[in-house]
Amino acid sequence: MRILFFTLILLNAFVPAFADDSVEAQALLQKIQLASKKVSYDGTFVFQHEGQLASSRIIHSFEAGDEFEKIEKLDGQRGEYIRHNEDITSYQPESKTLRTEKRQSLDMFPAVLAFSAPNLSEHYQFRLAETARVAGVDCRMIIIEPKDLLRYGYRLCAAIPGNLMLLAQTTDLNSRVLEQIAFTSLNIGHVDENSLKTDYPDIAEWKKVRDAVAVPTESGWAVRTLPAGFKKMREVRRLIGTNFDASTSRKPTDLHEVVQMVFSDGLATISVFIEPVNGERHAGIIQKGATTVSGFQLGSFWVTLVGEVPAAAIKMVSDSIEYKPK
Repeated sequence: MRILFFTLILLNAFVPAFADDSVEAQALLQKIQLASKKVSYDGTFVFQHEGQLASSRIIHSFEAGDEFEKIEKLDGQRGEYIRHNEDITSYQPESKTLRTEKRQSLDMFPAVLAFSAPNLSEHYQFRLAETARVAGVDCRMIIIEPKDLLRYGYRLCAAIPGNLMLLAQTTDLNSRVLEQIAFTSLNIGHVDENSLKTDYPDIAEWKKVRDAVAVPTESGWAVRTLPAGFKKMREVRRLIGTNFDASTSRKPTDLHEVVQMVFSDGLATISVFIEPVNGERHAGIIQKGATTVSGFQLGSFWVTLVGEVPAAAIKMVSDSIEYKPK
């Protein structure tokens, strides 16, 4: 009886602590999301996966309710992306192309959440870890572990103070890092508005492309089965370049229209692209860091799935895609 009594005391002592830790960690996620919008900063970040590195400079400003952002590629082909609130202009000097479109994703680094998901704790475990240091800034680490085999885990580090995310790692089921993105230099505070202007002002002769993104009335495509917690975020028709899919035989500069369905559990995202078969394609599934890509033919259509999830989740979705014209 005495052992049982002390056991109950210990359980009552520790359970609230773990619960509070989880609640605090999830609250910090929301603060990270808000900071990605409302903190002004200028920094360089590096994306690493499969032994490859790609660095970019990002400048972000939030003044009087207006959000401005410029991302400049520092490796490989030159290019930059300038955003004013939801409007994005992409400068591609190699092909002399200027693209304009509306922002579709809300979870681009240093943001983290695709949408406000109150039920994340049903599918992930959250806890706060040690204080770390990234790009000379102290930050608080959040550990996020999946409760099933259909999603990955995450390690995030939020700046102290300010809560800007400085580091994001995606981990597999064995806690190994699949890919990571992190600031290597960072200045938080007011930024010079001139630094947000394009480096390519002479674009009179460039090709202008305006992405046709519209919610279709009824595409007829549907996914019957999704991993628990995932829901459809949007379904659009849009123009995309073919270089996102190495199996296509079209030139990378070609643009074509696809139906895109986007699903998310708040942290992970799966996109389904559907288009008529045009040219030679090679079915299969490949893994690139934390991203799984699958392509296959379904009737007279080619279906491509891209998701930051394990292959089992992609297979679940691909096996349940169907077309029901009305």
